Amino acid sequence: MGSPPCTVLPSFEEKGSSMSPGVVVAIAVLAVVGVAVVTLNVVLRRKGYSIPGQTVVRCSGGHLFQTTWIEGGSLKAVRLGPLPRYQHCPVVKHWAIVHPVKQEDLTDEERRALTSEADRPRSSRERW
Repeated sequence: MGSPPCTVLPSFEEKGSSMSPGVVVAIAVLAVVGVAVVTLNVVLRRKGYSIPGQTVVRCSGGHLFQTTWIEGGSLKAVRLGPLPRYQHCPVVKHWAIVHPVKQEDLTDEERRALTSEADRPRSSRERW
């Protein structure tokens, strides 16, 4: 009587290096989303918006302020499409729909007001 035959499982190299269909689909989706985000950012920059980065926005109440705008994600706003967002307006402390504003659409007075607001030091207790 001999010992039972030893079963050897094929190694990863012996099976081939193919990925599962789920992984391939996930990679393809991420690539398409990445290309879409980059394309949208390029188009918006060419139209005069300063996206991504510190962006001037106007709330539905007409107030101007600067916010960090990252296309494809948001930590302090609810995205309502490629441009509109529902976000806290720090000018009069209310929640409103905001839209980015082109630099060329700002008056000199609005630019000065935004610059002085951006340069204003904020205390660690001050929120929004």
